[in-house]
Amino acid sequence: MKTNNSHDLYPEKSRVQKNYYDQTAKNYDRWHIEPASAKIVDGWNFSNLKKFIGARKIFRALDLGCGTGRLANSLLSITAEVYGLDFSKEVIKIAQQKYPALKLTCGQVVDLPYDNDIFDLVVINGSLHHFFAVERTLKESRRVLKPGGFFVLLGEPNSQFLKLSNIFFYIWLLNRIVVNIISFFKINKSLAEDIEPEAESYVPARLREIIEAVGFKVVKFYTYDYLTRSESKWWLKHYRAYLDWEHKNISLIVKNRGAAIQCFAIKK
Repeated sequence: MKTNNSHDLYPEKSRVQKNYYDQTAKNYDRWHIEPASAKIVDGWNFSNLKKFIGARKIFRALDLGCGTGRLANSLLSITAEVYGLDFSKEVIKIAQQKYPALKLTCGQVVDLPYDNDIFDLVVINGSLHHFFAVERTLKESRRVLKPGGFFVLLGEPNSQFLKLSNIFFYIWLLNRIVVNIISFFKINKSLAEDIEPEAESYVPARLREIIEAVGFKVVKFYTYDYLTRSESKWWLKHYRAYLDWEHKNISLIVKNRGAAIQCFAIKK
C-alpha cells in the first residue's frame, strides 16, 4: 500500500468510483446485500461491533461509505441518531427511500461536513479501499469522533491473502475453479456483476500502523474469511458457526492471513 501519494490519487480515483456506483446503483443491493453469505457476514460483524461497544451508551453514529444503508439502519438499534455519507448520489437516493430515519449526505470522506467531536461511533464498512485516501479519511474520522469514541473498520481487503505463500489462497483458488465450472453448466445463469473499478488493498500490519499513527488506540485487529465464502446451501448452514470458530482459533494461530481486515479502536 502506497500511502505517500494516496491523497494525490484521490480526485481521479474517487471520481471513477463515484461514476461506477452512480451507474450501477440499481444493482447495488442485489450484488452486495442480498447474497445469503453477505447477510451472514453482516450479522456476524454487527454482533462483534455490539460486543466491542458493550454497555456504553451511543447517542450519535456515522457510517462512512454507507451505500444503500444496510449497516446504518442496523445502527438505529443501538443509537438514536445515525448519519451516513457516500460519494454516490444515486446510492444515497436508494438508501434514503429505504430508510427515511437515517440522516444521509452525499459528500467526500476527506472533507466531512460535520463539526469536531460530535460522534460516539464512526464505522467504515468495506468502503475504505474505494477512497484512495487512507490517512486523510482516518484523520477526518478521528476529528469528528468524541474523545474516547469508537472507530470500527470492517471488511477491508487484505493484500497478503492472494499470495503464493498463503495456504488459504490455494483453497480460495480451488473454490473459484469449481464454482466457475458449475456456473458454466447452469442453464439459468444470473446476470453477472459488472467488473468494479480498481480499488486498494492493504498490508494488515501497515494499515494498523497508520490507524495508530493518526491517533487511535487499537483494541482488536484481526482478519477473517480464511476459507473462501460460498453460496452453497450446506456451507451457509454452518457459515456463522465457522466464522466464530475461525475467529477463536485460526485467526489466533495464523495471524493476518484471512481475506478481510477488521479493526476496533478508540480515539485517544
